[in-house]
Amino acid sequence: MFKAGLASCVLIIQAAFATLGTGNAIAGQVVLYSSNDVQTVSTVVEQFERQNPDVRVSVVRAGTGALMQRIKAEAANPLGDVFWSGGLSTMGAFADGFQPYHSPEEGAVAPRYRGPDGLWLGTNTHVSVLMANLRQVPDGAPPTRWAELADPRWKGKIAIPDPQFSSASYVALYGIRNLLGDDVYARIVRNAVIVGTTSAAYQGVANGEFAAAVTMEYAAYQYVAGGLKEIKVVYPAEGTFLSPEGMALIKGAKHPAEARRLYDFLASRSAQAMIFERAFRRPLRADIDVAALSGLPALAGIKVIDLDDNRMEADRAQFLVQWRQLVSSN
Repeated sequence: MFKAGLASCVLIIQAAFATLGTGNAIAGQVVLYSSNDVQTVSTVVEQFERQNPDVRVSVVRAGTGALMQRIKAEAANPLGDVFWSGGLSTMGAFADGFQPYHSPEEGAVAPRYRGPDGLWLGTNTHVSVLMANLRQVPDGAPPTRWAELADPRWKGKIAIPDPQFSSASYVALYGIRNLLGDDVYARIVRNAVIVGTTSAAYQGVANGEFAAAVTMEYAAYQYVAGGLKEIKVVYPAEGTFLSPEGMALIKGAKHPAEARRLYDFLASRSAQAMIFERAFRRPLRADIDVAALSGLPALAGIKVIDLDDNRMEADRAQFLVQWRQLVSSN
């Protein structure tokens, strides 16, 4: 994701940059940079424009890393207004590109998920899980612990997305190594089939190509909610890891008033509940009970192992060097 060229990875859903490039502000317009999937973005934009008929939203979609680099490159002439959403650790590394703002909605989000001086606001969190296909797992028994994946019986049966391209996979693997130590972590990686994208992992399990995958809660649960009875979502007994995501206003944005309206909408209880009900992205707002809206457990019922976001971001480059060495020696 971080290596992809901007020209190849950016998908412009609605483009208005010929006019924006002149530097002239356009009333009633807001430009959203988003790393979320097309369906989620389209749903949110449609609902926002319905409630705000005087504002038109233009969208640029790309990976978080590509969008961060774009915001940095456009600092002298920003073409975007709002960024939504990326990992908080990654956003922290690009904080210079954001505009402080205290939304009236921020009180529903715990302080640990808010940026300093209102530089960003947490919106949702991914939960690292194991996704298992009960028809493919050895002896019909899904793994219950991360450490089980080091057993030789899982050789070639586990899918792990490449953490060079998947931030969520990086969080999970970083957490597993910290939790279990280098030896067990290395055995898990050597047992795994490394896939290039997060979707290749969870789709592979759903299609029966793999018995299990390290993936995100929302991705696995969509198959359970869709009635695929052979799919099981496992919260490993040792504990699991969170990948909180957030949004920010872009510094120097040309449409600040409209940007704040979109930001407040994205932070609102109604919008985040709608996103969860349609895409199962777990909101960070404390006033949304996901257990009442789905078959997922409340966050308080999941054993979570805290990771230091700043340390994790600082360790990323060295971790990935070691990752490449480990995979190449496999």
